[in-house]
Amino acid sequence: MPNNPLLVFRDQINNIDKKIVQLLSERKTLVLKIAKSKIKNNQSIRDIEREKKMLQELIVLGKKNHLTAEYITRLFQLIIEESVSTQKKMLQKFCNNHKKNISNFSFLGPKGSYSHIAACEYANQNFKTCITKECTTFEEVVISVENNESDYAVLPIENTCSGYINEIFYLLKKTNLFIIGEISILIDHCLLSIQKVELNKIKTVYSHPQPFQQCSNFIKKFPKWKIKYTKSTADAMKKISQYNDPRNAALGSEIGSKIYGLNILSKNLANQEKNITRFILLNRNPIEVSKKILAKTTLIFSTGQELGALAKVLLILQEKKIIMKKLTSHTIYKNLWEEIFYIDIEANLSSTLMQETIKKIEKITKFVKILGCYPSEKIIPTIP
Repeated sequence: MPNNPLLVFRDQINNIDKKIVQLLSERKTLVLKIAKSKIKNNQSIRDIEREKKMLQELIVLGKKNHLTAEYITRLFQLIIEESVSTQKKMLQKFCNNHKKNISNFSFLGPKGSYSHIAACEYANQNFKTCITKECTTFEEVVISVENNESDYAVLPIENTCSGYINEIFYLLKKTNLFIIGEISILIDHCLLSIQKVELNKIKTVYSHPQPFQQCSNFIKKFPKWKIKYTKSTADAMKKISQYNDPRNAALGSEIGSKIYGLNILSKNLANQEKNITRFILLNRNPIEVSKKILAKTTLIFSTGQELGALAKVLLILQEKKIIMKKLTSHTIYKNLWEEIFYIDIEANLSSTLMQETIKKIEKITKFVKILGCYPSEKIIPTIP
C-alpha cells in the first residue's frame, strides 16, 4: 500500500501545533514573571501603546511570510488579552493576600438594612474581619467616623429607581471625610410579615421612604394601606417583628427576613427590574489610587449665579478629553437660589491632566471641593 502524502502533511502540522502550544506555555511563564515585576514596582498591568507597536511589527513580519494582517491581528489580540487576564488574576490574588486584618464600619441600621448588606459586602472584598456599628441617621453615620468611633461610613448615594439621595449631598458638602470606595448592590425589595397572609388583609406597611419611592407602582395597587415611615428598612422589619400583628408588613430585604424571622409575602417589587443602589465609603483620610487601576474622582462645586459657568466647566472637561460619568445639581441648604453640582469623573486625581483641569475649574467657580479619588467599581454583586 503506497504512503498517503496527506498523513505525512498532517503529522507535520501536528508537530508544529505541539510546538505552538509549548511556545505559548513558555510565553505564559514569562508573562507571570512580568506580572510579579509590575506588582513589585507598582507598574500598570497594561501598556496600550506598546501593544499597538508590537502588533504593527508582527503584521509587517506576517506579510513577509504571506500571512494577512487580519489573521495576525485576530491571533495576537487573543494572545494579548489572555496575557492581560493572567496578570490581572495575579494582581487580584496579591490584593486578596494583603487584605487588612480588621476594620470598623458605621451604617444606617439595625442589621439587615441595605446599608448593612453593603458594608458586609465591601468588607468581605477588602478586609479579613469586619466590625459594624449601627446608627439611626445618616448624619450619625458620618459623625461616628469623624469622631474616630468607626473607620468607614457607608452611605447610599443613588438608586436606579428613585435617583439621588439629597440628604447625602448635604452631608458630603459639610463633612471633612473623603470618599475612598464605592459598591453597588442589586436591591430586591420584599413585602414581609410575621406570617403568611393575603395582601388585601394588610393594614399598615412600614419602611424607609426610599423603598416606598422605589416600589411606588406596587404600593399604588393597595390604596387602603397605611404607610408608616421608619429610619431604615431594618428598623421597619424590627418593628413588625416586635408588634407581632399579621396585619402589619414591611418593605425590606430577604436577608433581613431571616434575621428577624419574617415571612416573604411578595418579591421583586421595585419599579425597575434592575433596582441598583450605589453606596460610597467615607474615611478620615484620602487614599492614593494606583495608576494601574481605573480610578474615579468626585467633586462638588458651586457657580454662584454666574450665567454660563456650568457650560464653561463642561467645556473644560471636553477640551481635556476627560470622561464625565455623573453630573447632578442640588439646591444648597438654606439658600434656595443657589445650586451645588456633583460630578463623577473617570480620572486619577494624581494625574497631571486632572490637576490642570481642577485649577481651571477653580478659576471659574465660586468654590470647589474634592470629595475623593477611589477605585471605580464595575461589578454589581447580586444579593439574594
